[in-house]
Amino acid sequence: MKLLSSWSSVMGFQFENLVLSNRKIIHEVLGIDVSEIVNDNPFFQRKTKNKSGCQIDYFIQTKFGTCYLCEVKFSSKEVTESVIDEVKQKITSLSLPKNLSIRPVLIHVCGVDEKVIESDFFSSIIDFNVLLNRR
Repeated sequence: MKLLSSWSSVMGFQFENLVLSNRKIIHEVLGIDVSEIVNDNPFFQRKTKNKSGCQIDYFIQTKFGTCYLCEVKFSSKEVTESVIDEVKQKITSLSLPKNLSIRPVLIHVCGVDEKVIESDFFSSIIDFNVLLNRR
């Protein structure tokens, strides 16, 4: 069973790498002009005495103060609505200047539960399979 768990983690990291290797497509889908991007990488915030730690799979910051917090989910099953609480926790944990706005984005590969879509929490939900088939 441990091998299966490890395999799933490895596949998750590989999927995140695949997403990062195809940033241009993500930018296009989100309608972000490359000239507006200040930073776009995974983001890690270390826990300190004054702030919580968190890890963002892919974080895009534009010069206009918009940040796209991209949660990348690889799973053999549909993404459930628990992802909403995960992302809300990350947003709460982030230490960012007050003038930045956060747009949560979900990037997945194996479907999304209807409740996630109906929640209208994510500004964009991207099915990576569709993107790869566009090429």
